[in-house]
Amino acid sequence: MTDMTPKQIKAALEAGILTEEQAEAMRRQAKLASSETAALIGNEEDMRFVRSFSDVFIAMGIGILSLGVFTLCSLLGGKVAFFLGAGFMWMMAEYFGRKKRAHLPTLLIALSFLFFVHTGAGSVISVFPAFITLAAMLVFYWRFKLPFSIALIAISLVTLIYSFVQEIVPIGGFMLFSGFALFATALIYDARDTGRLTRFADNAFWLHFTAGPLILNGIALQILALKTTKFARIIPVPTFDKGDAVTMLIIIGILSLVGLAINRRALLVSSFGYAGFSLIMLIKGTGLDFGAILAATFLLLGGGIVFLGAGWHGARSAILKILPTSGIFAKIFPPEK
Repeated sequence: MTDMTPKQIKAALEAGILTEEQAEAMRRQAKLASSETAALIGNEEDMRFVRSFSDVFIAMGIGILSLGVFTLCSLLGGKVAFFLGAGFMWMMAEYFGRKKRAHLPTLLIALSFLFFVHTGAGSVISVFPAFITLAAMLVFYWRFKLPFSIALIAISLVTLIYSFVQEIVPIGGFMLFSGFALFATALIYDARDTGRLTRFADNAFWLHFTAGPLILNGIALQILALKTTKFARIIPVPTFDKGDAVTMLIIIGILSLVGLAINRRALLVSSFGYAGFSLIMLIKGTGLDFGAILAATFLLLGGGIVFLGAGWHGARSAILKILPTSGIFAKIFPPEK
């Protein structure tokens, strides 16, 4: 009886087989079971971004189409036209997000929707367009429950807050603080789902993914006082001295240990670029030519990533032996399965 459909419950109620109280209880149970099933979307290792090559193919088309729509909106004068483009993205999200449940295409649609709304708001309203962008992304998440939207909400919120404090807070310090705030929020989501089985885990994944670049860029700008130079006299690129490079590699090592402890590889992805750049800054002092420097950097960085990835679970088991794993810490540092 508990597996009856709403139509069967209604028929049984009309036939007198069930009382109104029994029917209502069964409806509530069916609704709860449906909600729990909808929330189960895989664990950290199985994000289900892509179900088939069809999703990749459609996502490519959506990316190209979004560029076309954005260009068309610009030719039409922008402003309100960008909101029409955002409406078009919303309609596509209704089809690919709610009907087809295609995560990768909907992810690109969400990103396009953000750009359309923010561009339109910035061209129409001069006072804090990030307000509108944030509200739009909150509604988007409420409607489609796409975990990637959490990252876009976080970016919109960070942008909004910075528009208030940019005159009094240095950008590096603000990025560092924002990164730690998003990291703490991600840990709260992780603590609610230590098995990494529900939407909470995916929300945490994207927050970790967003927090990593903010933390590293904040450190580079605020603590290391990152400088820039012109590559080919045109492109600004960051530059480290050897001391900064060593410091950054130590920070990346600490970040790797944190990622291991909380079982989140997403936190480390943003560090690869800084790790490679730091290695280049260290190796170039050896007198090697540019090709040899690149080869050595790729070998060291790629080998390190492969080694960490292949030995992830063994390294976690080792580090968990020296970490507290009872009480609240069991939720922050989940055990190895």
